Amino acid sequence: MYLEPSIPLAIYAPDEFGKAQAKTAEGVLRYGRNPIACVIDEAMAGKTIQEVCGIDCAAPIVSTVEEALALKSGALLLGTAWSGGALPEAWKKDIKLALKGGMDVVNGLHDFLEADPEMAALAKTHGRRLFDVRKSPEKLPVARGLVMETDAYVVLTVGTDCSVGKMTVALEIQKLAQSKNIDAQFVATGQTGIMICGEGIAIDRVIGDFMAGATEKMVLEKAARGNLILVEGQGSLAHPGFSGVTLALLHGACPQALILCHRPARPTIKGTNFPISSYTRLIETYEAMASYMRPAKVIALALNTQDLNQEEALAAIKKAEAETGLPAADPVRFGAHALLDAIEKAGSLSPIGK
Repeated sequence: MYLEPSIPLAIYAPDEFGKAQAKTAEGVLRYGRNPIACVIDEAMAGKTIQEVCGIDCAAPIVSTVEEALALKSGALLLGTAWSGGALPEAWKKDIKLALKGGMDVVNGLHDFLEADPEMAALAKTHGRRLFDVRKSPEKLPVARGLVMETDAYVVLTVGTDCSVGKMTVALEIQKLAQSKNIDAQFVATGQTGIMICGEGIAIDRVIGDFMAGATEKMVLEKAARGNLILVEGQGSLAHPGFSGVTLALLHGACPQALILCHRPARPTIKGTNFPISSYTRLIETYEAMASYMRPAKVIALALNTQDLNQEEALAAIKKAEAETGLPAADPVRFGAHALLDAIEKAGSLSPIGK
């Protein structure tokens, strides 16, 4: 069970809102199903959400949990994430204050609040709930390639690096598909995706033997609901820290198509000095690794051009298309039409779900 979609959220992002580590906050603001009561970040208090991160949301940015409570916030959502996912000690005071004030707490970090005896006791005393969304289910299966026995068309977003927008791309395609009455299902494989749609499994927290099996399980469940399955990618096969979860998703999802996601302004793999490989090399790598299960082609490129001006963004898209011969788009900035068109063409799915 996850937080009910009617509960107003206070998104907690102290000293991080508008920065790279607050991608959970921005993802929930852009795509989440719950109403937003406020964002908590003293450094940005008084500014608008639009000014800070470009998202059109009328909720205020406030300084404290007390202000969030006065705005009738029903849950405190921890809106930042970084490598390692540890819970900052300084946050605990505010989390306790939220629980005492009558708020549930949604936590996407690797440190579980339920495992903290004081937090667990405080939540129980005040009748509040702790949602540790990265906590994985019990008794997950080992993958067996069962997705290939379904009729669903599976698309996986993959990356040149981590944190390039793989979840965003899948959600933008889903939004466009649904506007065209296409039954597109989104598979959440990370904490932010789970917070947005209310279900999923954070694959990076699953024991290695069961990561692909957890992915397979989710895709099979979605295949019973719709014909187009959009699986949120994680990490990158080229990232030294996160390649394992990427490969598990690739083999568990058994996709027929891949969309390669890239952030053109980033020259090196995040957290390292390794240069990001060429589109051609990465496409060859992803297609080769996917083929152990079944053939899957990279059918389009999705670029995250938020660091570029419009002229630079259009040039980056044109360059990607010239280098690969594939359609490219920034789905947030310019729309996902080229990406959805590529899916429909590759899968002979016109219209999908009919």
